[in-house]
Amino acid sequence: MIDADAPARQKFLLLPLAFVNFAVGAGAFLVIGMLSPLAQSLSMSKVQAGWVMSAYALGYALTSPVLIAITGGLRRRTVILTGLAIFVLASLLSAAALTPGYLYAARILAAIGSGMTTPVAAAIAVATSGEATRGKALSFVFAGMTVAQVVGVPAGAFIGYTFGPSTAFVVAAILCALVSLWVALEVPRDVHFQPQSLVTLWRTIISPRHIVAALLTVTIATSGYLGVTFMGPLAELRLGMGRDGVALMLTAGGIGAFVGNIIAGRLTDRLGASRALLMFLIAQALLLPAFTTIRYGLALGLTISFVWNLAGWGFTVPQQARLMAIDAKTQGVMLALNAAGIYLGTGLGSAIAGAVYENWGIEATGIVGGAIAALAIVHMLFSDWLSKREAV
Repeated sequence: MIDADAPARQKFLLLPLAFVNFAVGAGAFLVIGMLSPLAQSLSMSKVQAGWVMSAYALGYALTSPVLIAITGGLRRRTVILTGLAIFVLASLLSAAALTPGYLYAARILAAIGSGMTTPVAAAIAVATSGEATRGKALSFVFAGMTVAQVVGVPAGAFIGYTFGPSTAFVVAAILCALVSLWVALEVPRDVHFQPQSLVTLWRTIISPRHIVAALLTVTIATSGYLGVTFMGPLAELRLGMGRDGVALMLTAGGIGAFVGNIIAGRLTDRLGASRALLMFLIAQALLLPAFTTIRYGLALGLTISFVWNLAGWGFTVPQQARLMAIDAKTQGVMLALNAAGIYLGTGLGSAIAGAVYENWGIEATGIVGGAIAALAIVHMLFSDWLSKREAV
Protein backbone atom coordinates (compact mmCIF):
# COMPACT_ATOMS: atom_id res chain seq x y z
CA MET A 1 0.00 0.00 0.00
CA ILE A 2 1.25 3.51 -0.85
CA ASP A 3 1.39 6.15 1.89
CA ALA A 4 0.23 9.21 -0.01
CA ASP A 5 1.19 11.48 2.90
CA ALA A 6 4.87 10.59 2.86
CA PRO A 7 6.63 13.07 0.51
CA ALA A 8 10.04 11.41 0.76
CA ARG A 9 8.58 7.99 -0.08
CA GLN A 10 6.57 9.49 -2.91
CA LYS A 11 9.61 11.08 -4.52
CA PHE A 12 11.55 7.84 -4.16
CA LEU A 13 8.71 6.06 -5.93
CA LEU A 14 8.42 8.66 -8.70
CA LEU A 15 12.11 8.51 -9.59
CA PRO A 16 12.03 5.13 -11.42
CA LEU A 17 8.81 6.25 -13.13
CA ALA A 18 10.61 9.35 -14.41
CA PHE A 19 13.34 7.09 -15.78
CA VAL A 20 10.70 4.97 -17.49
CA ASN A 21 9.64 8.07 -19.40
CA PHE A 22 13.27 8.91 -20.09
CA ALA A 23 14.08 5.49 -21.54
CA VAL A 24 10.92 5.25 -23.62
CA GLY A 25 11.14 8.88 -24.73
CA ALA A 26 14.75 8.54 -25.83
CA GLY A 27 13.96 5.30 -27.65
CA ALA A 28 10.99 6.86 -29.41
CA PHE A 29 12.30 10.29 -30.36
CA LEU A 30 15.87 9.36 -31.30
CA VAL A 31 14.56 9.03 -34.86
CA ILE A 32 14.21 12.82 -35.03
CA GLY A 33 17.93 13.40 -34.56
CA MET A 34 19.11 10.87 -37.13
CA LEU A 35 16.80 11.36 -40.10
CA SER A 36 19.71 11.76 -42.53
CA PRO A 37 21.66 8.59 -41.58
CA LEU A 38 18.41 6.65 -41.28
CA ALA A 39 17.40 7.72 -44.77
CA GLN A 40 20.81 6.74 -46.13
CA SER A 41 20.87 3.33 -44.42
CA LEU A 42 17.54 2.22 -45.91
CA SER A 43 17.70 4.25 -49.15
CA MET A 44 14.78 6.50 -48.18
CA SER A 45 14.10 10.17 -48.75
CA LYS A 46 14.15 12.40 -45.68
CA VAL A 47 10.37 12.71 -45.90
CA GLN A 48 10.04 8.92 -45.91
CA ALA A 49 12.39 8.80 -42.91
CA GLY A 50 10.08 11.27 -41.18
CA TRP A 51 7.26 8.78 -41.65
CA VAL A 52 9.10 6.44 -39.27
CA MET A 53 8.13 8.82 -36.45
CA SER A 54 4.64 9.12 -37.92
CA ALA A 55 4.18 5.33 -37.88
CA TYR A 56 5.17 5.22 -34.21
CA ALA A 57 2.95 8.15 -33.31
CA LEU A 58 -0.16 6.87 -35.06
CA GLY A 59 0.38 3.38 -33.66
CA TYR A 60 0.51 4.84 -30.17
CA ALA A 61 -2.55 7.03 -30.67
CA LEU A 62 -4.69 4.17 -31.95
CA THR A 63 -3.69 1.54 -29.40
CA SER A 64 -2.81 3.20 -26.09
CA PRO A 65 -6.30 4.19 -24.84
CA VAL A 66 -7.67 0.74 -25.70
CA LEU A 67 -4.75 -1.05 -24.04
CA ILE A 68 -5.08 1.07 -20.89
CA ALA A 69 -8.79 0.27 -20.73
CA ILE A 70 -8.26 -3.46 -21.32
CA THR A 71 -5.54 -3.65 -18.66
CA GLY A 72 -7.44 -1.37 -16.27
CA GLY A 73 -7.94 -4.11 -13.69
CA LEU A 74 -4.31 -5.29 -13.65
CA ARG A 75 -1.62 -4.16 -11.25
CA ARG A 76 0.07 -0.98 -12.47
CA ARG A 77 3.57 -2.45 -12.12
CA THR A 78 2.60 -5.44 -14.26
CA VAL A 79 1.35 -3.17 -17.04
CA ILE A 80 4.50 -1.05 -17.04
CA LEU A 81 6.83 -4.07 -17.10
CA THR A 82 4.87 -5.66 -19.94
CA GLY A 83 5.03 -2.44 -21.94
CA LEU A 84 8.77 -2.11 -21.38
CA ALA A 85 9.36 -5.71 -22.50
CA ILE A 86 7.46 -5.03 -25.73
CA PHE A 87 9.45 -1.83 -26.27
CA VAL A 88 12.76 -3.65 -25.84
CA LEU A 89 11.75 -6.29 -28.40
CA ALA A 90 10.55 -3.64 -30.85
CA SER A 91 13.79 -1.67 -30.53
CA LEU A 92 15.80 -4.77 -31.39
CA LEU A 93 13.54 -5.45 -34.37
CA SER A 94 14.03 -1.83 -35.47
CA ALA A 95 17.79 -2.36 -35.37
CA ALA A 96 17.45 -5.47 -37.55
CA ALA A 97 15.04 -3.94 -40.10
CA LEU A 98 16.34 -4.13 -43.67
CA THR A 99 13.48 -2.32 -45.43
CA PRO A 100 11.36 0.74 -44.63
CA GLY A 101 8.23 -1.42 -44.30
CA TYR A 102 9.77 -3.63 -41.63
CA LEU A 103 11.02 -0.56 -39.78
CA TYR A 104 7.56 1.04 -39.82
CA ALA A 105 6.08 -2.17 -38.40
CA ALA A 106 8.73 -2.36 -35.66
CA ARG A 107 8.05 1.23 -34.64
CA ILE A 108 4.32 0.53 -34.39
CA LEU A 109 5.15 -2.37 -32.04
CA ALA A 110 7.35 0.00 -30.02
CA ALA A 111 4.40 2.38 -29.78
CA ILE A 112 2.25 -0.40 -28.34
CA GLY A 113 4.81 -0.95 -25.60
CA SER A 114 5.18 2.74 -24.90
CA GLY A 115 1.41 3.18 -24.76
CA MET A 116 1.31 0.81 -21.79
CA THR A 117 3.94 2.73 -19.80
CA THR A 118 3.66 6.52 -20.05
CA PRO A 119 -0.03 6.87 -19.01
CA VAL A 120 0.41 4.41 -16.15
CA ALA A 121 3.45 6.29 -14.84
CA ALA A 122 1.37 9.47 -14.78
CA ALA A 123 -1.52 7.65 -13.10
CA ILE A 124 0.73 6.47 -10.28
CA ALA A 125 1.99 10.03 -9.84
CA VAL A 126 -1.60 11.20 -9.46
CA ALA A 127 -2.55 8.37 -7.12
CA THR A 128 0.33 9.11 -4.75
CA SER A 129 0.07 12.91 -4.58
CA GLY A 130 -2.29 15.42 -3.06
CA GLU A 131 -4.22 17.93 -5.13
CA ALA A 132 -1.96 20.82 -4.07
CA THR A 133 1.19 19.07 -5.31
CA ARG A 134 -0.23 17.26 -8.32
CA GLY A 135 1.40 19.61 -10.79
CA LYS A 136 4.85 19.08 -9.26
CA ALA A 137 4.36 15.29 -9.18
CA LEU A 138 3.38 15.18 -12.84
CA SER A 139 6.23 17.53 -13.68
CA PHE A 140 8.68 15.25 -11.88
CA VAL A 141 7.54 12.11 -13.70
CA PHE A 142 7.27 13.82 -17.07
CA ALA A 143 10.72 15.35 -16.55
CA GLY A 144 12.01 11.98 -17.71
CA MET A 145 10.53 12.64 -21.13
CA THR A 146 12.10 16.09 -21.31
CA VAL A 147 15.48 14.82 -20.08
CA ALA A 148 15.25 12.41 -23.00
CA GLN A 149 15.20 15.53 -25.18
CA VAL A 150 18.26 16.92 -23.38
CA VAL A 151 20.36 13.74 -23.34
CA GLY A 152 18.66 10.91 -25.19
CA VAL A 153 17.81 12.53 -28.52
CA PRO A 154 21.19 14.29 -29.02
CA ALA A 155 22.98 11.10 -27.93
CA GLY A 156 20.85 9.12 -30.37
CA ALA A 157 21.76 11.60 -33.11
CA PHE A 158 25.47 11.28 -32.28
CA ILE A 159 25.33 7.48 -32.22
CA GLY A 160 23.21 7.35 -35.38
CA TYR A 161 25.57 9.60 -37.33
CA THR A 162 28.73 7.91 -35.97
CA PHE A 163 27.88 4.21 -35.73
CA GLY A 164 24.62 3.92 -37.66
CA PRO A 165 20.92 3.90 -36.73
CA SER A 166 20.93 0.18 -35.83
CA THR A 167 23.38 0.82 -33.00
CA ALA A 168 21.20 3.61 -31.66
CA PHE A 169 18.17 1.28 -31.54
CA VAL A 170 20.19 -1.39 -29.72
CA VAL A 171 21.35 1.13 -27.11
CA ALA A 172 17.71 2.15 -26.61
CA ALA A 173 16.76 -1.49 -26.02
CA ILE A 174 19.51 -1.95 -23.42
CA LEU A 175 18.47 1.22 -21.60
CA CYS A 176 14.83 0.10 -21.38
CA ALA A 177 15.88 -3.34 -20.14
CA LEU A 178 17.88 -1.77 -17.30
CA VAL A 179 14.99 0.50 -16.33
CA SER A 180 12.71 -2.55 -16.25
CA LEU A 181 14.87 -4.07 -13.52
CA TRP A 182 14.61 -0.86 -11.48
CA VAL A 183 10.83 -0.79 -11.80
CA ALA A 184 10.57 -4.44 -10.80
CA LEU A 185 12.60 -3.76 -7.67
CA GLU A 186 11.20 -0.40 -6.53
CA VAL A 187 7.60 0.09 -7.69
CA PRO A 188 5.16 -1.58 -5.26
CA ARG A 189 2.78 -4.25 -6.47
CA ASP A 190 -0.31 -2.51 -5.10
CA VAL A 191 -1.08 1.09 -5.94
CA HIS A 192 -4.58 2.41 -5.27
CA PHE A 193 -6.15 3.75 -8.47
CA GLN A 194 -9.52 4.11 -10.15
CA PRO A 195 -10.03 0.95 -12.28
CA GLN A 196 -10.73 1.67 -15.95
CA SER A 197 -12.56 -0.38 -18.57
CA LEU A 198 -13.70 -0.28 -22.16
CA VAL A 199 -17.03 1.04 -20.90
CA THR A 200 -15.22 3.93 -19.20
CA LEU A 201 -13.33 4.60 -22.42
CA TRP A 202 -16.54 4.62 -24.46
CA ARG A 203 -18.34 6.97 -22.06
CA THR A 204 -15.37 9.29 -22.09
CA ILE A 205 -15.13 9.40 -25.88
CA ILE A 206 -18.82 10.22 -26.37
CA SER A 207 -18.79 12.97 -23.72
CA PRO A 208 -18.33 16.35 -25.48
CA ARG A 209 -16.46 18.05 -22.63
CA HIS A 210 -14.13 15.06 -22.20
CA ILE A 211 -13.28 14.51 -25.85
CA VAL A 212 -12.94 18.20 -26.74
CA ALA A 213 -10.53 18.63 -23.82
CA ALA A 214 -8.52 15.56 -24.86
CA LEU A 215 -8.36 16.61 -28.51
CA LEU A 216 -6.70 19.87 -27.46
CA THR A 217 -3.56 17.82 -26.90
CA VAL A 218 -3.68 16.77 -30.56
CA THR A 219 -3.93 20.38 -31.73
CA ILE A 220 -1.01 21.50 -29.57
CA ALA A 221 1.25 18.58 -30.48
CA THR A 222 0.47 18.98 -34.19
CA SER A 223 1.72 22.56 -33.97
CA GLY A 224 4.92 21.64 -32.17
CA TYR A 225 5.91 18.80 -34.47
CA LEU A 226 5.75 20.99 -37.52
CA GLY A 227 8.96 22.40 -36.10
CA VAL A 228 10.44 19.31 -34.45
CA THR A 229 10.19 16.87 -37.38
CA PHE A 230 12.79 18.59 -39.56
CA MET A 231 14.84 20.08 -36.74
CA GLY A 232 17.88 18.06 -37.87
CA PRO A 233 17.80 19.21 -41.51
CA LEU A 234 17.04 22.76 -40.29
CA ALA A 235 20.19 22.73 -38.14
CA GLU A 236 22.20 21.46 -41.11
CA LEU A 237 20.80 24.25 -43.29
CA ARG A 238 21.15 27.14 -40.86
CA LEU A 239 24.45 26.23 -39.23
CA GLY A 240 26.16 24.55 -42.17
CA MET A 241 27.13 21.71 -39.84
CA GLY A 242 26.36 18.00 -39.91
CA ARG A 243 26.33 15.71 -36.87
CA ASP A 244 27.76 18.25 -34.41
CA GLY A 245 25.36 21.03 -35.40
CA VAL A 246 22.35 18.72 -35.13
CA ALA A 247 23.48 17.46 -31.71
CA LEU A 248 24.06 20.99 -30.40
CA MET A 249 20.66 22.26 -31.55
CA LEU A 250 18.91 19.21 -30.10
CA THR A 251 20.79 19.60 -26.81
CA ALA A 252 19.81 23.27 -26.49
CA GLY A 253 16.22 22.37 -27.30
CA GLY A 254 16.27 19.52 -24.82
CA ILE A 255 17.53 21.76 -22.02
CA GLY A 256 14.75 24.21 -22.86
CA ALA A 257 12.19 21.41 -22.72
CA PHE A 258 13.49 20.34 -19.29
CA VAL A 259 13.34 23.89 -17.91
CA GLY A 260 9.88 24.38 -19.41
CA ASN A 261 8.63 21.25 -17.70
CA ILE A 262 9.86 22.46 -14.30
CA ILE A 263 8.36 25.92 -14.79
CA ALA A 264 5.09 24.37 -15.96
CA GLY A 265 4.67 22.34 -12.76
CA ARG A 266 5.08 25.40 -10.58
CA LEU A 267 2.90 27.66 -12.73
CA THR A 268 0.14 25.03 -12.76
CA ASP A 269 0.09 24.81 -8.96
CA ARG A 270 0.21 28.61 -8.53
CA LEU A 271 -1.91 30.01 -11.38
CA GLY A 272 -4.15 27.11 -12.30
CA ALA A 273 -3.91 24.80 -15.27
CA SER A 274 -5.73 26.88 -17.89
CA ARG A 275 -3.85 30.12 -17.22
CA ALA A 276 -0.51 28.33 -17.28
CA LEU A 277 -1.41 26.56 -20.51
CA LEU A 278 -2.52 29.80 -22.16
CA MET A 279 0.88 31.37 -21.47
CA PHE A 280 2.73 28.51 -23.15
CA LEU A 281 0.41 28.48 -26.16
CA ILE A 282 0.86 32.19 -26.81
CA ALA A 283 4.63 31.77 -26.65
CA GLN A 284 4.46 28.79 -29.03
CA ALA A 285 2.42 30.74 -31.58
CA LEU A 286 5.02 33.52 -31.61
CA LEU A 287 8.24 31.52 -31.39
CA LEU A 288 7.65 28.69 -33.83
CA PRO A 289 7.58 30.87 -36.98
CA ALA A 290 10.75 32.62 -35.76
CA PHE A 291 12.51 29.28 -35.27
CA THR A 292 12.29 28.32 -38.93
CA THR A 293 12.38 31.73 -40.69
CA ILE A 294 15.06 33.78 -38.89
CA ARG A 295 18.57 33.55 -40.32
CA TYR A 296 20.90 32.73 -37.43
CA GLY A 297 24.35 31.50 -36.52
CA LEU A 298 25.26 29.09 -33.76
CA ALA A 299 24.73 31.33 -30.71
CA LEU A 300 21.36 32.75 -31.78
CA GLY A 301 20.26 29.38 -33.11
CA LEU A 302 20.93 27.66 -29.79
CA THR A 303 19.09 30.45 -27.95
CA ILE A 304 16.01 30.21 -30.18
CA SER A 305 16.00 26.42 -29.92
CA PHE A 306 16.16 26.66 -26.12
CA VAL A 307 13.35 29.21 -25.77
CA TRP A 308 11.08 27.60 -28.34
CA ASN A 309 11.36 24.15 -26.78
CA LEU A 310 10.78 25.66 -23.33
CA ALA A 311 7.44 26.97 -24.57
CA GLY A 312 6.67 23.95 -26.75
CA TRP A 313 7.09 21.33 -24.00
CA GLY A 314 5.61 23.45 -21.22
CA PHE A 315 2.07 22.51 -22.21
CA THR A 316 2.25 18.91 -20.98
CA VAL A 317 1.79 19.45 -17.23
CA PRO A 318 -1.07 22.01 -17.28
CA GLN A 319 -2.91 20.06 -19.97
CA GLN A 320 -2.71 16.83 -17.95
CA ALA A 321 -3.91 18.72 -14.87
CA ARG A 322 -6.87 20.11 -16.86
CA LEU A 323 -7.87 16.65 -18.03
CA MET A 324 -7.71 15.11 -14.56
CA ALA A 325 -9.79 17.89 -13.06
CA ILE A 326 -12.74 17.10 -15.33
CA ASP A 327 -13.77 13.83 -13.66
CA ALA A 328 -11.99 11.73 -11.02
CA LYS A 329 -13.61 8.54 -12.36
CA THR A 330 -12.04 8.88 -15.80
CA GLN A 331 -8.54 10.03 -14.89
CA GLY A 332 -6.78 6.89 -16.13
CA VAL A 333 -8.52 6.96 -19.50
CA MET A 334 -8.01 10.72 -19.85
CA LEU A 335 -4.28 10.34 -19.19
CA ALA A 336 -4.14 7.63 -21.86
CA LEU A 337 -6.06 9.84 -24.28
CA ASN A 338 -3.70 12.70 -23.48
CA ALA A 339 -0.63 10.59 -24.22
CA ALA A 340 -2.32 9.26 -27.36
CA GLY A 341 -3.10 12.83 -28.33
CA ILE A 342 0.56 13.79 -28.09
CA TYR A 343 1.52 11.02 -30.47
CA LEU A 344 -1.43 11.56 -32.79
CA GLY A 345 -0.39 15.19 -32.97
CA THR A 346 3.17 14.02 -33.56
CA GLY A 347 2.02 11.90 -36.49
CA LEU A 348 -0.19 14.62 -37.94
CA GLY A 349 2.46 17.28 -37.39
CA SER A 350 5.15 15.14 -39.01
CA ALA A 351 2.91 14.35 -41.98
CA ILE A 352 1.89 17.99 -42.45
CA ALA A 353 5.51 19.08 -42.03
CA GLY A 354 6.53 16.69 -44.79
CA ALA A 355 3.90 18.08 -47.16
CA VAL A 356 4.76 21.69 -46.31
CA TYR A 357 8.49 20.98 -46.67
CA GLU A 358 8.06 19.43 -50.11
CA ASN A 359 5.79 22.18 -51.45
CA TRP A 360 6.96 25.41 -49.78
CA GLY A 361 10.28 24.69 -48.10
CA ILE A 362 11.46 24.22 -44.54
CA GLU A 363 10.81 27.85 -43.51
CA ALA A 364 7.08 27.43 -44.08
CA THR A 365 6.83 24.61 -41.51
CA GLY A 366 7.19 27.09 -38.64
CA ILE A 367 4.67 29.50 -40.10
CA VAL A 368 2.03 26.79 -40.44
CA GLY A 369 2.91 25.50 -36.97
CA GLY A 370 2.43 28.96 -35.47
CA ALA A 371 -0.98 29.24 -37.09
CA ILE A 372 -2.03 25.90 -35.58
CA ALA A 373 -0.76 27.07 -32.17
CA ALA A 374 -3.08 30.08 -32.49
CA LEU A 375 -5.89 27.65 -33.30
CA ALA A 376 -5.00 25.74 -30.12
CA ILE A 377 -5.66 28.88 -28.07
CA VAL A 378 -9.18 29.07 -29.49
CA HIS A 379 -9.59 25.32 -28.89
CA MET A 380 -8.59 25.68 -25.22
CA LEU A 381 -10.98 28.57 -24.60
CA PHE A 382 -13.83 26.59 -26.15
CA SER A 383 -12.95 23.54 -24.06
CA ASP A 384 -12.98 25.57 -20.84
CA TRP A 385 -16.33 27.12 -21.77
CA LEU A 386 -17.80 23.71 -22.55
CA SER A 387 -16.57 22.23 -19.24
CA LYS A 388 -18.05 25.10 -17.24
CA ARG A 389 -21.37 24.89 -19.09
CA GLU A 390 -21.78 21.14 -18.53
CA ALA A 391 -20.69 21.44 -14.89
CA VAL A 392 -23.56 23.83 -14.13
